[in-house]
Amino acid sequence: MGPRQDTRTGRGTQTLREAILTLHFAPGTRLVEREMVGRLGVSRTGVRAALQSLEAEGLVVRGRRGVFSVAVVSPDEARQIYEVRAALEPAMARLFIERATDQQIAALGLAVTRAEAAARTLDGPAYVEAFRAFYDILLIGGGNEIARRILETLEARIAYLRHLTTQRAPQSRQLRTAALLRGIFNAVRRRASGVAAKRCEDFVARSARFAQEVLTDGA
Repeated sequence: MGPRQDTRTGRGTQTLREAILTLHFAPGTRLVEREMVGRLGVSRTGVRAALQSLEAEGLVVRGRRGVFSVAVVSPDEARQIYEVRAALEPAMARLFIERATDQQIAALGLAVTRAEAAARTLDGPAYVEAFRAFYDILLIGGGNEIARRILETLEARIAYLRHLTTQRAPQSRQLRTAALLRGIFNAVRRRASGVAAKRCEDFVARSARFAQEVLTDGA
């Protein structure tokens, strides 16, 4: 496969990933190769490569006859994802406070500002992207590559849950969530390690409860 084909396949994978994450393709939707060729603008080989890549991320699953479909995140799987986040994110906040540069702290604050602005305008994709940026900066600044890799394996499903809960959250909840993120940042900026870790723990617990409500309602 040449560079141009590689680029097209990469774009096709990203297009399909975004369609799944933003719920354009609902959980359980069958992804038939011949239909995906036209939708993604790549060859059948490129479609297969995209599907295999997203299968590795946990966004699609392969059925008994080899037909792919959009993965369904069950309440139990969501519970486990949030448990991993609850174990790692408070620790990463402590490490961030110990190791982050002033520039990284400033970047964390900008991500919070973007989340607040997106909540005010009900811009769901920008809201989710701001949260992704916040946690990406937190993980990089924490300087623990092993923890970062563990969370990266869950990144696609975490993003899916964020999109799902954002779509179901009223603006009042989004504004409150952004305010809680601001609270984490304020503790980080003061270098209040224990406060930041506790706020991260409470934030994840709150997110987990709402995700369970959304997933149970949709079952």
